[in-house]
Amino acid sequence: MSKNPKLISRAYKSTDKPGFSIENNEQALSDLMVVAYTHQKNGEISLAIQAWNALLNHTAIDKDLSANAHLSLGNLHQLQGNDDLAIESMSKAIEANPNSSEAYFCLAHMAQSKEDFETAIKHFKSALKLNNKDCGAFNNLGNCYDRLEKTKEAIEAYSKAIELDEGYIAAVYNRGNAFLKSGKDDLAYKDLSKAIELDTNFYQAYYNRGTLLKRMGQDAQAQQDLDKAKTLAQQDLESQEAQGNTH
Repeated sequence: MSKNPKLISRAYKSTDKPGFSIENNEQALSDLMVVAYTHQKNGEISLAIQAWNALLNHTAIDKDLSANAHLSLGNLHQLQGNDDLAIESMSKAIEANPNSSEAYFCLAHMAQSKEDFETAIKHFKSALKLNNKDCGAFNNLGNCYDRLEKTKEAIEAYSKAIELDEGYIAAVYNRGNAFLKSGKDDLAYKDLSKAIELDTNFYQAYYNRGTLLKRMGQDAQAQQDLDKAKTLAQQDLESQEAQGNTH
């Protein structure tokens, strides 16, 4: 398929012809999508935005395709750092398709990155009503509750993520920290140990478990964990520095 940007205007203008067939409309929409995705894949963000806008201006576009186009525009605007335009596009995606869980997820992540946790929670809940199988969304919902010091709600969200994926290390670790914060030492120890079992190089989990063990009066075991955390953290730092020197 041609990458010629002229395809955008040609496909759009063709719908002005009298008696334009459904088949031609479908082909024009297909051509525009190919152009948009090609520019997007090649990192040509401005051209991709132009292509998606041309698609949105096509007279034959339906609600599902409109929602998809707005969603793609939102992601592209976010890549450009235009958060206001990104939010506007995601909101239009939801207007076109109220069942677009992905649009709600995107709005939630943007709100979370701005530390607007109340708004993020609202959007995560809306998304999860539409798609309750996303363990990552439950984990991020838990993180938002945790930042608002709503530990009980955070634990519930992390637990739902773990129900979906028992090996989801981020949720296991985060729930362990939430248990630690709420004074549920046995449950915290269980989760932090599970996180270490899932990733034996997880130095943050060693550190937090060592802190917990010290609080529980198990000084020898605590020191082992703290020493292990220090060693692993140093190794991680050296690895990052080595990778940086190769670029």
